[in-house]
Amino acid sequence: MRGRTAFTMEREMDFDLIDWEAMWRAESVHSYPRNNMSPKELWDKRADSFGKRVNRVKDGEARDKHDYISQMLERIEVRPGWTVLDIGCGPGTLAIPLARRAASVTALDVSSEMLRQLESQADSLSLTNIRYVHSSWEEAFAGSAVCSHDVVIASRSLMSGDIGTAVSHIAAIAREAAYITSPIIHLPLDWEAYAAIGRGDRRHSPYICLYNMLFQMGIQANVEILHPKVRVEFPSIEEAIDDLQWRTVPFSSDEKARLREFLQGKLRQIGDPAVFTHEGRSKWALIWWRKRDQ
Repeated sequence: MRGRTAFTMEREMDFDLIDWEAMWRAESVHSYPRNNMSPKELWDKRADSFGKRVNRVKDGEARDKHDYISQMLERIEVRPGWTVLDIGCGPGTLAIPLARRAASVTALDVSSEMLRQLESQADSLSLTNIRYVHSSWEEAFAGSAVCSHDVVIASRSLMSGDIGTAVSHIAAIAREAAYITSPIIHLPLDWEAYAAIGRGDRRHSPYICLYNMLFQMGIQANVEILHPKVRVEFPSIEEAIDDLQWRTVPFSSDEKARLREFLQGKLRQIGDPAVFTHEGRSKWALIWWRKRDQ
């Protein structure tokens, strides 16, 4: 036991006893919408706006090398012949470009509308190696709807539910590597807007809890903070308020009035009819590991 004091050993034991999952649940409620809609209803409603973003991954269209898609694709290792599971695939922002590199992609999403958008995009690009699974990740894991894959990705999708079960299952079925992203700042407007209405006192992120959960499971993961460029566009101030609303508890009438005043001064009006725009950077924690490094 040379070189290890009783104090050091006590600290190590204390760390193992910390309930990081409970801490994650307490923090993650600030990063995920709280309303009366089911997850399926929520994502079905937002499928059209998310679907517009997937156009940037089509052949022949320019993509900013600093945006989220480009930064993720630079970091995800996929070799010829490998299979990929994309948990919470949405309309295919990552599934479509990864399908060009992998032997196959399993696209899992709770929203039938998201999968419809993805399938339409894949058909237009003649991609035939995508398997579509309409299910929540909880049901898919519990019912064994997804098997082992070489690479497992949970991009901006593990923000609620039994996170311990999720990461344990991901670790079990990822043969080569796994990639998970957790929000710090969803969109560049978020913290400024929340501060403008008196909700700017929270700057914590649940990603550190997720990292420590993995460490307790025996996985020494890597963490990188991404700062992708984001351009947001809204046809009206009211739609900008709605976009901010879906990630937090309902705004009061007074908060909406203050938020409206803030956004009118913050967003630029471009074009005719006017589109309200803002450019900045979001902030995401990318947590990843390779089996061969463990």
